[in-house]
Amino acid sequence: MSRNMVNRKANIQGFEMNYYTAGDSGPVVVLVHGAGVDSAMLSWREVIPLLAQHYRVYAPDMPGYGLTGYKEGVEYTNTFYTQVLRDFIHELQLDRPVVIGLSMGGGIVLEFALTYPNHLQALGLINSNGILDRWEYHAFTYHFYVNTPLNTLSYKWMAKNRMFARSIVVSGLFYDPQNVTEGLMDEVQEAARIPNAGRAFAIWQKSEYLGKQGLRSDFRSRMPDITVPTFIVHGTEDRTVPVAHAHKAHELIPGSELFLVEEARHWPHKEKPDEVVGIVHGYLMKTLKNLS
Repeated sequence: MSRNMVNRKANIQGFEMNYYTAGDSGPVVVLVHGAGVDSAMLSWREVIPLLAQHYRVYAPDMPGYGLTGYKEGVEYTNTFYTQVLRDFIHELQLDRPVVIGLSMGGGIVLEFALTYPNHLQALGLINSNGILDRWEYHAFTYHFYVNTPLNTLSYKWMAKNRMFARSIVVSGLFYDPQNVTEGLMDEVQEAARIPNAGRAFAIWQKSEYLGKQGLRSDFRSRMPDITVPTFIVHGTEDRTVPVAHAHKAHELIPGSELFLVEEARHWPHKEKPDEVVGIVHGYLMKTLKNLS
């Protein structure tokens, strides 16, 4: 079975949307990356070839990320990205795929499962957005980052200053600094140098942060309505979405399964790809067999 990744394009909502695909047979899995300095390849580089041993894998660069361009005048909200995901699946004629989202991507696939429950057969959340009402240090983040020049300046600093970029990865994304390789830092800084890097993220953040009201994409009240099999993977040391929120989501989503990755922060799939893919494959083998 081929595990070679192929880079392709699809016209989605006026965007020439870049995506990667791998795998010759098996159920379809769609992977949705996170926000900030991220992209399909940065999120899923290690995961795609492992999953492609058993599945047909698709990983799009969402608008404003990776090799999919940024456009002025677009409201880059969670609902916008949910509709992009819907149209991507329809355009490629992917029949009820498994959809898995990381961080912002988790919020996107959560909304997708709630809005289009007949368009997927299983849902995966990895250190997901959408499962909490406010970020850690919410008021500080809202007033001193999201609505200030720091939001865009941080990308310029990250692109130019390796030490600053590394501090972001070590403090928030990886648990063990020894796992932060020079190759990874090359990828992170390259992502920060992409034209218009961070602009879609800034718009998304402003749409999400509602000040004292919390976060727009807080799906906790709707989680009992999720009807598809759902698994949750979460790093136990995540500082962005503390693990307590994953436990609560597990309680709220009927029949869901929770898998904790020890000594991992917000990117468990990058720091421990074999473990995370093993969790995903084990869950899907059991679940998809029961659905067939």
